[in-house]
Amino acid sequence: MKSSNNILAGIDFSDSSAIVLRHALHAAGASGSRLVAVHVLDAGLREHRDVSGMGNPGFDTLKKEAEGRFAELLEGNVSEVEVQFSVKIGKPAEELGVLAGELGARYLIISANDLTKKRLGSIAARCLRTVPCDVLVLRDWQGGDFRKIVMCTDFSKTADTALARAASLAGGSGARLEIVYVMYPPGRDSWGKALEHAADSVMSYEEECKAEVQAKLDQWMERNEAVLKDVKHEVLILESEVPSIKITDHVVSTGADLVVMGTHGHSPIMSLFLGTNAERLLHDAPVSVFAVR
Repeated sequence: MKSSNNILAGIDFSDSSAIVLRHALHAAGASGSRLVAVHVLDAGLREHRDVSGMGNPGFDTLKKEAEGRFAELLEGNVSEVEVQFSVKIGKPAEELGVLAGELGARYLIISANDLTKKRLGSIAARCLRTVPCDVLVLRDWQGGDFRKIVMCTDFSKTADTALARAASLAGGSGARLEIVYVMYPPGRDSWGKALEHAADSVMSYEEECKAEVQAKLDQWMERNEAVLKDVKHEVLILESEVPSIKITDHVVSTGADLVVMGTHGHSPIMSLFLGTNAERLLHDAPVSVFAVR
């Protein structure tokens, strides 16, 4: 059933699956969506088991086992959300991408599977690059509701959508929302050298740059005023030549739980602000990440 009123959850039955399911049920309930949970039997792992002489149970057997495990996972979650569960065989990121496209999913929720607590698991990273819908990646050790959400803006239409997603999550969990724009350090050229300014200018070059950015930010906030009506929020302008590094440092130092960012589909590798910054931020920020197409 292709409809934007579906939320897709990837369930791998790891310890973090309970967190994924809880957030997915909450998101589906808040948006009036149907929850489609899916478990992908990794074809590569099945081949590895066969080569090792272990053999594999038939698909019907594994499907029934997965359905039983999902029923146990669902127990204790009181929700009026319509839930559908399915089992697929293949490469997890590819199968999730295909299903997301077929459903026209609002977004996909998955676990980071980041055992080192430093880098996203390979499946999560691949989903962020290839799945044709918004993707919320939950860090394995982050249980409970979000307390602080950082949303990155570049004033684009994609940022409008990202803000709507962030506001919805913040409103549903009672989290504080911080809207961040990273501007290039005023008074510096492309090589980091100081720029000279006309002596007869009323404002310094730095003041002019900051005033221009503030005016753009004010205009963008006014455009999205309705979205933020009932959400606790604040706005912050940071300065850096490399936005991803600045945002990562800010997220770590302020104890944020989630980063929400707009991504632009110019290439298979997502871009934000300065191209590869999104990729770097997604890997380096040690928090959950919501990538909005």
